Amino acid sequence: MKQYNHYTGKDFTIVICAYGTCEYLEKCIRAIKRQTVKPKVLISTSTPNGHICGLAEKYHIEVRVNPNGGHVRDYNFAIRQASTELCMLAHQDDLIEKTFVEQNLRALNRSKRPIISFCNYLEMHEDKVDKKPSTMVKVKRIMLLPLKVPGLGRTMFGKWLIQCMGDPITHPTVVCVKKEMPKEIFQEKYKASMDWDLWQRLSKQKGEFVYVGQVLLYHRMNKENATAKLFAHTNARYEEEYEIMCRFWPKWVAKVIMHFYSKTAKYY
Repeated sequence: MKQYNHYTGKDFTIVICAYGTCEYLEKCIRAIKRQTVKPKVLISTSTPNGHICGLAEKYHIEVRVNPNGGHVRDYNFAIRQASTELCMLAHQDDLIEKTFVEQNLRALNRSKRPIISFCNYLEMHEDKVDKKPSTMVKVKRIMLLPLKVPGLGRTMFGKWLIQCMGDPITHPTVVCVKKEMPKEIFQEKYKASMDWDLWQRLSKQKGEFVYVGQVLLYHRMNKENATAKLFAHTNARYEEEYEIMCRFWPKWVAKVIMHFYSKTAKYY
């Protein structure tokens, strides 16, 4: 298959977003370090401490400290730390397969103008990967079926189609092409849906959403997950997602869809 780009591991930075004293951080680092194609690796944090700095020293990773922390500000700060053309924000409690970088590079190099790439995934509960995809994962896979049609991910219609019923793109799996990112990447006014807001804005641009169908990431589901914490204490998710859904549909249609889509919160 023809290659349009020539990205290598030297063009790829994984920035690990670390905070607190997460017990899974070292496993996340080890999964990144064992990649078949070696990327550049950084740790970004607004909560520097002995745990994070100790692991960074052990694995020879540079730490970048955000002096102005906050959920969305931390993500924006982290992605700005990458000096390479490609950047992935790794969640400290997730694990990636050893071919994650290799497979994403292959897919990105086959795209004429990639905007983002993202992959299939499975959930983890505690330290065990689910043997079968959860309801959430199954629904997302169905929503992404249009991208199996060659070329559809390059069209505005295709990028609209996969998002018009909700957000099927799992943020921790995403690799960003930095030159295609807007000046304000994640908008601070969105607390629960800053990623879907970004995908929707990016869908209006020329270029391709590149989907890698292999399971290359294991997303840990636990009560310490930042999204889970937010859902437990606020109604922000519904309000934000309704506002974004209205970008795709008239308000009355958006309300009908949200009646069903909002039920997915129980899976976090």
